[in-house]
Amino acid sequence: DSVAPSSPAPSTRATGPAHNPAAAALVPVLAGDKAGGAPTTAGLAGVLKPLTTAAGLGRHVGVAVADPAGSGLLFDQRAGEGFAPASTNKVVTAVAALAALGPDKRFQTRVVQTGGNSATPTIVLVGGGDPTLSTQAAPNDPAWRPAALEELAAATAGVLQARGVNSVTLGYDASVFAGPALSPTWSAGYTDGNVAPVVGLMVDEGRSRPGDELSPRVADPAGSAAVAFAGRLAAHGVKVSGKPSAMPGAGSGSAASASADQVASVSSARLGDLVEHMLTVSDNDLAEALLRQVALAAGKPATFDGGVAAVREQLGKLGVGLDGLDTVDGSGLSREDRISPAFLVRVLSSAAADAHPDLRAALTGLPVAGFTGTLAEDGRYTTAQSSAGAGVVRAKTGSLAGVVTLAGLVRDSDGELLVFALMADQATDTAGARAGVDRMATALAGCGCG
Repeated sequence: DSVAPSSPAPSTRATGPAHNPAAAALVPVLAGDKAGGAPTTAGLAGVLKPLTTAAGLGRHVGVAVADPAGSGLLFDQRAGEGFAPASTNKVVTAVAALAALGPDKRFQTRVVQTGGNSATPTIVLVGGGDPTLSTQAAPNDPAWRPAALEELAAATAGVLQARGVNSVTLGYDASVFAGPALSPTWSAGYTDGNVAPVVGLMVDEGRSRPGDELSPRVADPAGSAAVAFAGRLAAHGVKVSGKPSAMPGAGSGSAASASADQVASVSSARLGDLVEHMLTVSDNDLAEALLRQVALAAGKPATFDGGVAAVREQLGKLGVGLDGLDTVDGSGLSREDRISPAFLVRVLSSAAADAHPDLRAALTGLPVAGFTGTLAEDGRYTTAQSSAGAGVVRAKTGSLAGVVTLAGLVRDSDGELLVFALMADQATDTAGARAGVDRMATALAGCGCG
């Protein structure tokens, strides 16, 4: 989840989406599965209005509730105003990425050989913008299989040795993404644990201690990935002479492609699985990488600005009205991001529409209250006021200092599917504000409100 700039590296997230078939089945996601009439505005107001003044939420509270198959809002409290979204911005990034690339898209990390077949040829590790490349053992989850650097090294060594090559020089190319690697609107403290510099090649999320979710990020994730790759090549009998060197553009572009011989590659998980993972555990690195992948798909620069422009363009093609969207990144870490509750509801409704089955991972990846991801942390949905929402509410969380948000879907007591966005960006107490939005979501679950 997004975090306060002054907080220590916070993550207690799982290594994967922690798929729980029983829990996931508790919240059907298709908008077409209708049970009865939608709740009325008056009915919803009677239930929600008193909860919007809960202790901790502060003075700027926005709420939007809608029937995803309907038109307009069923409940509106400051729903058209811009709020700092924190990590609910990831829902926007997810929908745009799925729409632009499709759920079966994968991102490759490649090794190419350049400069002919000398006794000590040069090979280049070429990043494809996959931030999940890992040196760690595969998680015990068949739905989450990040690309493995060890697999790439073994395959590379096998090909080289079959060519009689036992020594190479190593370059690396992360130029698929352009700079800046860090948003000027982010706190410098974010790289203590919350996000790595956004580059086209990294391993183990750019962490200084791979596998340790509390470790700071390295300043040069691409260079660190190349060093890790060199070590694994050596373990497979291929010596790397000297230090790996940056070779931007060596693995891309028509001139390079003509002279570069691909040696081996590994692919990421499907985009649908990447999106589920990103939303469930609130992965900032994936969000920023996917923002740039949307830019590349649109023929725009793979930068913060290019990604934001491409996301707007893609959502416009989906027919999502863009009023209420004003962001500068893909993760929600920036305090300059502004999104309205009404806009989030429109994006969620688009993902739930029968016409857009390729967007469904943006819903199935939402944490299930009390069961998965960020909604299974910090005792959420375990209190007397919120436990009835456990297994029923499915939503993306957001948290920065003074900001608490929740956006997702729920079935009310009549079986009616509702989409909602709950946003407070002048919160006076984080724990109290989280309890407040959880109570509102739980109230929707228990509401017939006809």
